[in-house]
Amino acid sequence: MRPVFLNLDNALDSQSVLRDQGGLTVEAQDLGPALRLWSRPPALASLAARLRDAAPAGAGPDLVFAGSGDFHHVSPLLIERAIAASGAGPVTVVHFDNHPDWVRFENGLHCGSWVGRAARLPGVAKVITVGVCSGDIDRPETKRADLSLVAEGRVELYPYRAPDGGPILRIGDCGWPSMEAMGQDGFLHLLASRIETDAVYVTIDKDVLCDDDAVTNWDQGRLRLDGLERLVRAVAERARLIGADVVGDWSPPRYGPDLLSYLLKRGEAFLDQPRGRAPGDLSRINETTNLRLLSLFSEVAR
Repeated sequence: MRPVFLNLDNALDSQSVLRDQGGLTVEAQDLGPALRLWSRPPALASLAARLRDAAPAGAGPDLVFAGSGDFHHVSPLLIERAIAASGAGPVTVVHFDNHPDWVRFENGLHCGSWVGRAARLPGVAKVITVGVCSGDIDRPETKRADLSLVAEGRVELYPYRAPDGGPILRIGDCGWPSMEAMGQDGFLHLLASRIETDAVYVTIDKDVLCDDDAVTNWDQGRLRLDGLERLVRAVAERARLIGADVVGDWSPPRYGPDLLSYLLKRGEAFLDQPRGRAPGDLSRINETTNLRLLSLFSEVAR
């Protein structure tokens, strides 16, 4: 599986072993401030053009490393790119994250809103979100969640742990068992059974992982890396993998493109993101995880 390094924030600059694995680099750090946290259509269109020009489709699927989780809303562009390159029919998107990323956001995309766009793309059957244990799924109707995605069957969400500690996450008329309640082996079989298409795309925000396995700009979950690897294997055994992306590398934030956007984004990050957290040995931790993910995807892609 070819690695593609989408350089929006220089998050991977210190990961020299990862960058030596071949593949392509798409330089887009000039677009990073306009894209970080949320972006308007012109910035998204500029990034789409950059991807078309700098990373033409290869002979097989790509694994795109896109930096901080603040950029997870580039995933719909990458999903569209993978569907077009593969010629795949209906595709299931499997989304590993500590946040559901399903809020409503007008006139653009937000790193917390992209799932709605992805789930409604032509060729996408549904999005299956796995591993959430953040407070975003506690009374989501009060947190701008687009619950029409659930009612329409476009999104399924299997939390690591339900907010009330029970075995089931209930939203409206739907209920999904938690990974913790099912146990890993039971959940592996359930996840595979919920993929009803012949093709699959995987997107990973490393904030789904515990602190030992990733250092991110967001609050982190409880999944261990070896557990994530088992889940990805189960997904790839069930359906043909047409592409994947990874975000969740820590980087110092740069906001823009103008003063108003800077102030709004900085204020949002102050309210939503953890404060007073030293990155620590982030390069070693994140590079080790990225290398294991690259090795895993290269093995299971077929």
